[in-house]
Order: sequence, then C-alpha cells, then structure tokens
Amino acid sequence: MSESLLSFSEVLLFGRVLGDIKIETQTKVKAATTANLPLPLKGNTVDGVNLKPGDRVLVKDQAEPTQNGVYTVADDPDHSWFNKTQFKHGTLIKVRQGTQTDPQKPFWEQVGRFDLGQQLFEQVSRRKKRRGNNNHLAEQLDDDAQFARIYGFSYEGTYYELPEPTVFLVHGEGDTATEGNAPAGNGARAPVNPALSGVASADYQIADDIRVWDYDKADYTVRMDVMTGQFEQVLLDIYFGFDSPAVSGARVSGARVSGARVSGARVSGARVSGARVSGARARGSED
Repeated sequence: MSESLLSFSEVLLFGRVLGDIKIETQTKVKAATTANLPLPLKGNTVDGVNLKPGDRVLVKDQAEPTQNGVYTVADDPDHSWFNKTQFKHGTLIKVRQGTQTDPQKPFWEQVGRFDLGQQLFEQVSRRKKRRGNNNHLAEQLDDDAQFARIYGFSYEGTYYELPEPTVFLVHGEGDTATEGNAPAGNGARAPVNPALSGVASADYQIADDIRVWDYDKADYTVRMDVMTGQFEQVLLDIYFGFDSPAVSGARVSGARVSGARVSGARVSGARVSGARVSGARARGSED
C-alpha cells in the first residue's frame, strides 16, 4: 500500500485470520472452459483468455462430471492446472472474462450431486437483491472475504490498541505488519514503513505473523464481539443482573454490560492502550 492525499481517511486493521470461520458465498474465476479438454488439464489460454500463474479456471464441460471444478494455474512451463476445488449444490461461480459471461445470466450454479463428486454447472440469472441501491455489504462477501481477529488499528497517524480482540470482516490475506517477521533489527519500532503502519513512530512491538488490512473509513464491514465464560456470566448476568438494563424494562441487544464498556467513542490525539474507561477521566484534566 502507498500513502496519498486521501490517506487521512484510511483505517488500518492489525490482526490474524480466523481459520475456524469461513464465508461460503459466490466464487469468482478468470475464465471457463467451453469444451471437453484432454487430461491432464493445462494451458495458458482458455476460451480466448490469457492465463497467468494463480488464475483460476472453471472446468464445467468435462465428459466425466467428477473432473469438473475450479482449477488454479501453476507456475511451471506447462501451465498445469492443479488444486481442483469442488463445490456443494447451489454454489454460484462468476466468470470474469470470455464468452461464458452473460450480463443477464452472470453466474454458473453447481447443480450436480456433490455427495457423488458430480460437478454440473448451469448458467443462472443474477441473485435477487434487496430493495434500494445500498447493497455494498452484500457485494463485499466475495471469495476473498474472511474474518480476522483484530488487536488494534491505526487512524490519522496514531495506533490504537483495542481493549480486547474483536472479529472483523476483512478481504484477502492482508500485508505483513512486520515486513516478513524480519524487521532488520528494528523490532522496537516495527513496522518500520509508515505507508504500512500508518504511523511515523511507535513505542510498541508487533508480534510475528500479524497482518494488516487497509480500508477507507466509509467502507462497510461486519464486526462481531465474542464473549466466553459461564452462562451465568455471559447470559444470565447480562439480562437479570443487579445492574442489568433488563431490570428496568430496557432491551439488551448485542451489548456487553461488564465494567461499562464504551463503544463508538472517538479519542483523537490520545493513545488508548488496553484501557477501559473508568470514572470518565478526560485528558488535560486534573480530575
């Protein structure tokens, strides 16, 4: 990522991908087959589309349905296709280029018997959208969308550590926050690149394998706050505890009532590091 005149609106999320939560929705591929291909599958073009290593191809017209699926182009002289992925019934595949794209029917739906390894694809119309033009969040649930545990973020040149890790929707693998776990002896100042960290200086260290995702503050996302503990703590005390809003008839929805957690407050210019606001102390005040 690089700095620009609009960098002041960037929000950089620091965290790690959650491997046990997966978003299953539509998948995008570079191109799709138009005929039965000889085995083994390989080549640097398909349906008139030039392929490069890492591109994915929808193989949907093999005589043997078990050979259909999505293949990835390898980085070898033969341009072999490997890592075949097969999908359950109802999965939508969107083809980016080639003759297999149709504005009226842009998706190929898996209609075969997944339990038998049969991958049969039928071209279908665009999925029904909600009323109105605001479908930004639905458009973000792409094949590279995933959830990550976020430990902190940087905004307007300052890094803020979250009071507790929080799960956010992110896209892609993110960039290494420690320059490949080798910060060239500058571990106390890692990451050392302001374009990556969003800050000019730091008095903290970032653990190995932490990734960073770059967003604009106006982007849509999903946030999930996770609580663990006994049912008495995470459920009953919230609804029936002495200080619970439920006692006075208020509805508790998604709120954590434990030590008066402050959510949505903006702290500008101050470094927040693991603090829970207690007693409403204002910076610059002697109280």
